[in-house]
Amino acid sequence: MENKNGEIIVCIGSQNPTKIRGIIEAFSKYYRVVDIRAKRVDTGMPPQPIGLHEIIEGARKRAVLSMDEKCDYGVGIEAGFVLINNEPFDVEAAYIVSKNGDYSIGFSPSFPIPRSMYEGIVSGVYRELEEAVEALFNVRGIGDREGFIGLLTKRVCDRWILSYYATLMALVKFINRELY
Repeated sequence: MENKNGEIIVCIGSQNPTKIRGIIEAFSKYYRVVDIRAKRVDTGMPPQPIGLHEIIEGARKRAVLSMDEKCDYGVGIEAGFVLINNEPFDVEAAYIVSKNGDYSIGFSPSFPIPRSMYEGIVSGVYRELEEAVEALFNVRGIGDREGFIGLLTKRVCDRWILSYYATLMALVKFINRELY
């Protein structure tokens, strides 16, 4: 929904710097982002989404709640767990909504979560993955920096890259409108 100069305003349903970086890096491949409006939003979702439905719904709510009259696109990113062959994996979903109501969803690469951490979260010992990682690895604010994936890959892949790929995959429908 860019203007004739390819300029857009992107509204983001989060103030997490890693999500913002990934989103803007992806949009900047195709558009000239002239303004970013990152807002804290209350999705009413659980702190640790489990299952694709909860992950997508959290991302959708973040995107929709971020929108205002100046936004060309609203974007929400939500990370959560999916079980594959009864093994927990972490995946991010990006949900993009345009000012005319078109939307698209994309996903990041996923990675396995240690069973003990997953069980600690679903049993209520920890509210969410970041809390478990901080307690077990004695780090603070990891979700706003490299993320758990940064620890696991020894900083070869930081969290913003997952947000970047999820957003890039969601942009496919917008940059190929004639196909969709």
